[in-house]
Amino acid sequence: MSTRQRVLGACRTLGLFALARRLTSGGLRIFCYHGISLDDEHAFQPKLFMRADTFRSRMELLASQGYVVMTLDDALAALDQNRLPPFATVITFDDGWLGTGTQAAPILAQLGFSSTLYVTTHEVVEEVPVLSVALAYLLWRGRTGRIDLGTWFPDEPTHSLSSALQREQLAERLKLRLRNEARSGVLAALERIAGQVGVDWPLFERSSMMRLMTSSQLASLEEQGMSLELHTHTHRMPSDERAAVEDEIRKNRDVLVPIAKRELCHFCYPSGEYDPRHFEWLRALGIRSATTCKAGFTYRNTERMALPRFLDGQNISTVEFEAELSGFLEIMRRLRGLIASRAAPAH
Repeated sequence: MSTRQRVLGACRTLGLFALARRLTSGGLRIFCYHGISLDDEHAFQPKLFMRADTFRSRMELLASQGYVVMTLDDALAALDQNRLPPFATVITFDDGWLGTGTQAAPILAQLGFSSTLYVTTHEVVEEVPVLSVALAYLLWRGRTGRIDLGTWFPDEPTHSLSSALQREQLAERLKLRLRNEARSGVLAALERIAGQVGVDWPLFERSSMMRLMTSSQLASLEEQGMSLELHTHTHRMPSDERAAVEDEIRKNRDVLVPIAKRELCHFCYPSGEYDPRHFEWLRALGIRSATTCKAGFTYRNTERMALPRFLDGQNISTVEFEAELSGFLEIMRRLRGLIASRAAPAH
């Protein structure tokens, strides 16, 4: 247990979480999840993937402590009308990983919880693994050995996979080499790499690990209370190219609207990266809200094109999750902001 976790545990024991819960009852809590593990993905990237039993325990905690889980639409409408119920909470997912549909959706349905799923659509259309994550995962699986990549890097064919930094850099270089390959070329490259790191490729393919859901799988989620929304087509948000941003969202919409069978008006910035210039562009595209990866609660005066969220993952301990849920960390953020503003030199 880390020092942070011990301190938070002491604060909970002293009743500070309960006090914070009362003081922050009027703030909207928005939680962000990505993938739910089908196998060992949570050990590979615990920030990106979570065990299904961990996710279930989080949701059961919400239910047992009386948090009001709302749709994003309803929560924002209630904020606008100053009638948000106490302890209002919104659950969101990014990307559209298969485990979101097969693992998380049934848990949410059992508890009667609604949610929002921001879907990036290139891999949905192409029905291929998410290349950057699949490459990183395969290299991680081979982390005790070396790999021959002479097909792509003839001047330096063999590489050690023992260093996390080396694997990260190598995955990025491979992604750049393969990004313009046709579907068959991408799958052939992944199969070749899998063979070298000892991963059973047919089994890997049958498991659909590192894949997003198909169109038909996404369509079934709407009936289970998981609303599909926008997340760009290629998980890319140019900061200074309005036409490129519009193209990303148009392609994203063109895929998702026929699946959801309704208009889509909520958006999530890929990797949480945004620029204030985006706000006007998004509004012109009919987008009513956009979520970030910046922690914080949402209030009536919060900029709707920069809604804060707490990123939950397997790397977050139970006491850290409770600290965020109760509002204790929200109060700490406010205090830090107040101290920083008073310490700033006057101009």
